[in-house]
Amino acid sequence: MAPKKPAAKKGTVKSTMKALKKPAALKKPAAAAAKKPSVPKVAKELQALEAKVVNLERRPDRWKRVEAALKKELPWLKVERFLASDGSKSIIPEEEVSMKWNTSRNANFADFYEWAFEDGTTWMWAADAPEEDDTWKFTENGDGFSYIRDAPTFHEKEPPTGTLEKKATGEKFTVKLRFATKYLNPGETQLMSGGERGCAHSHRRLWEFAAAREEPTLVLEDDVHIGFDRNGDKGKMNGKVFTKRLEEAIKRAPADFDVIYLGWSGWRGGNFKLWKEDDSGLAPEDKSFLQKAEYVWTTVAYVISQAGAKKLLEVASPIDQPVDNFMAWQASQGKLKSFVALDAGDEDSTWAGGIVDQFDFQGDSDIKKSDGGHQGDDAKEFAAPMST
Repeated sequence: MAPKKPAAKKGTVKSTMKALKKPAALKKPAAAAAKKPSVPKVAKELQALEAKVVNLERRPDRWKRVEAALKKELPWLKVERFLASDGSKSIIPEEEVSMKWNTSRNANFADFYEWAFEDGTTWMWAADAPEEDDTWKFTENGDGFSYIRDAPTFHEKEPPTGTLEKKATGEKFTVKLRFATKYLNPGETQLMSGGERGCAHSHRRLWEFAAAREEPTLVLEDDVHIGFDRNGDKGKMNGKVFTKRLEEAIKRAPADFDVIYLGWSGWRGGNFKLWKEDDSGLAPEDKSFLQKAEYVWTTVAYVISQAGAKKLLEVASPIDQPVDNFMAWQASQGKLKSFVALDAGDEDSTWAGGIVDQFDFQGDSDIKKSDGGHQGDDAKEFAAPMST
C-alpha cells in the first residue's frame, strides 16, 4: 500500500491592514486559505534530489501514467518532464551520437554462446535452444549451461556438449557449445536505430543538466515502475520502501560515486564476470543496500553525480553505442564509479533487480534494439553494409 499522506492543515488568510473596530455583527468572515498538500519530510540525502523524466512529446500517455504514479508514491520528489530527442524526426548531430556501433566492447558481457555441429556450422543460440521443436530433439549433457552461472569460467573448462536427434530420420549429431568470437573480434558493426540514437541523445542532454548542478540528479525514463513484484517474495514495491532504500543507498555510497542504478540487469557486485576483486570499500552492512557494478544494462532509473555527468560528457563525442552499453562499458573499464541499488530480496545470484522495474518492458517500446534484444527485434535489419 502507498503511505498515507499527512492531513493538510487548515488555515486562514489574515489581512495585513488594520481596520477600525466594528460591531461583531458587521465583521466579515476571514477568507479560507487555499489548502496546500503536505509534503512528507525526507532525509537530507534526498532533499536536494531533482528528477527528470525522459518522455517523447508524442507519447503523453506514458507521461500521464508515470506522473500519476510518482505523485502518488513519491510526493516528496520534485519531478519534471524532460522532452526526449525524437530520433525518428529530429536531426541528431553525429558528433554527439554515432550512426553505427560495434559489438566488440559489448560482447564480453553479452550472451553470445551458440551450439555448433562438429564441422563448425552453427545450430542455434544457447539462449534459444529448445528441448524439442518440429525438426530436432535436443539433450544437453551434464547439468546444463547457465549463462549467469557459467559464463565467467567458460574458458577455463571443457565446453559443454549435447546430442541432437533429427526427428525425420533418427540421425544423431554431437553439438558443442562455443562463444561466438566474431562478435568480440573484429566485432559486428550495426546501425543504431532511430530510437536508440534519440534515447542516447536525450541522456546526453541530461548529463549536461546534471553537470551544471552540484547535487545529484535522478534520471528516469517514462517506463519506470514503482509498484512491481519484488524479488524474494517481498510483496509489492511501494513509495515508502523505495524512499527508505534509496536513502540508504545514497547514504552508504562512497562520496565520489558517479552513478547509482536503481533498476538493472547484468554483471555487478556479487557476480562480477571479469573483475576478480571488489575495491569499492563498502562494508558488509552497506552491501545489503548497494554494490559496485562491473557491467549492467538498462537506463530506466539512475542517480548521477555532477562528477559522473562530467566524466560521461568528456567521452561522449560521440556516444558510439546504445546508451546503456556506453555507460556500462565506462564502468567496466574503471572509468566510471558505478553502483547498483539493491532491494531486500536481491542476492548475489540475482540477475535483474533494484528498487524500480520497467513497465510493460516488451509490450510498448518506442525503441527498436539494433542487436535484437529481448523485445524480439531483428538484428539483421540493422546490419551495417560492408564497406568497399
